[in-house]
Amino acid sequence: MKRAGRIILLAVMVAGGCWLWRHFHPTPQEAIRRRIAEVAAAVSYTEPGGLIAQAVKAQKLAGYFAPEVTILIQVAGQSDYELASRGEIQRNALALRSRFHSLKVQLLDPNVLLGADQQSAIVDLTLRAETAGDEYLAVQEMKFTLRQVEGEWLIVRIETVKTLNRAPTPHARETPACA
Repeated sequence: MKRAGRIILLAVMVAGGCWLWRHFHPTPQEAIRRRIAEVAAAVSYTEPGGLIAQAVKAQKLAGYFAPEVTILIQVAGQSDYELASRGEIQRNALALRSRFHSLKVQLLDPNVLLGADQQSAIVDLTLRAETAGDEYLAVQEMKFTLRQVEGEWLIVRIETVKTLNRAPTPHARETPACA
C-alpha cells in the first residue's frame, strides 16, 4: 500500500512539474495566444476610472505594441493608413475611455502562423467590440503581425481583412413601367 501511494505521489509531482514547465515555457503559438488575450483584456474596461488609473491602463496597452506600428483600417470602404507610435496609441486609448462608459473587446479564434525565423508571426482573428448600450458595436476580421523582441511578442502591424459579404445590396425600388 505504501508503494502504491508513493507511485501515485511521484506521478502527481511529475505531472505538476510538466504543467509548470509548459506554463512558464510555452510554445510560441501559446505565447502569442496569451499575448492576444492580454491585449483584449487591456483594451476592455467596465468603468472609465480615475485619471491616473486610465493613464496607467493606457500605458500598459501601449506596451503591447512595437515603438512604431503600422495600422491599416478600412471602415465603410474608406482606407485609413497610419504609422503610429506608442504615445499615439496611449492617447487614443485615453480618448476611447472618455468616449465610452464601458467597452468589451474580444479577439476571437486567433489563427497563429509562425514565420520560418520563429521570431515573427501573423495572427488572423475576429475582433468583436461592444459597449454597454450597443451590442456588437463592431465585428471585424483582423490580421495582426507580431515580432519577438527581447523575449516579448510585440504587435508591429494591424490591418482589417476584406471579407466576402453575401448579403444582397440595397437597390432602389423599381416601379413597373406603365403601358
